[in-house]
Amino acid sequence: MLSAPLGPLFVLMSAAGPPGAGPPTTGAGEPLAEMLARLDALHARRDERSALDEARRLADAALARAPNDYGTLWRAARVVFTESDEPTRSSDERSQLGKQAYDLAQRAIAANPNEVAGQYWAALSIGSYAEGMGVVRALTNGIEGKFKRPLARATALDVRYDFGSIPVVWAAYYLELPWPKRDRAEAGRQLQRALEINPANLRARLYQARIAADTGRPDEAKALLAGIAAAVVGRYDAPEERRVKKEAAEMAAKLR
Repeated sequence: MLSAPLGPLFVLMSAAGPPGAGPPTTGAGEPLAEMLARLDALHARRDERSALDEARRLADAALARAPNDYGTLWRAARVVFTESDEPTRSSDERSQLGKQAYDLAQRAIAANPNEVAGQYWAALSIGSYAEGMGVVRALTNGIEGKFKRPLARATALDVRYDFGSIPVVWAAYYLELPWPKRDRAEAGRQLQRALEINPANLRARLYQARIAADTGRPDEAKALLAGIAAAVVGRYDAPEERRVKKEAAEMAAKLR
């Protein structure tokens, strides 16, 4: 779910400035545009420890060079969020990293409020921060608005961003809310929207399986999980696909 569909060509175009200006170099060394392109390439390998570590070093270097640059800020937020989202992290670590990523994303939004990336990574990052707090505490501390506002803005700007992941994030929100606010019907509608955008979206299928299992339809859940198991990796976001396949296998084992 965590991969921006903006390739190196977009990075080079957006960071280069007006025609004839040449690549931005805010100091000696590698041009900023090349650093951002490398961050995008590393994101596509983010489930490799070495790639994520290199992405963090590169993001820190890019921030030191261009601390107010929109493209740098949202990519740095993406890197730190990815660190927060590692399954081996403790709740405290997730919260701390989520807050760091959210602060970076907020700076990106301040630099450019009308592009989807800053809004999207702000929503995901505050979600990591809130997850460490617990859902009920997060709701009582006003985190819900900090999550919903950027996600709603991202939805309005480009609902197709990150391979159709925005509706999946909405679905996760509706599924995680405590009763009586939990809304599986709305989550289901959001998942269908995600699959209309990206029929290969495995996390949308995983959440559909979760809904089916939770509502007394184990055979439907098993069929969805079997489909995830059979899916070929690499159709849209290989690290995310591999992670979902692992989560689906764990869920399938519990349904036997």
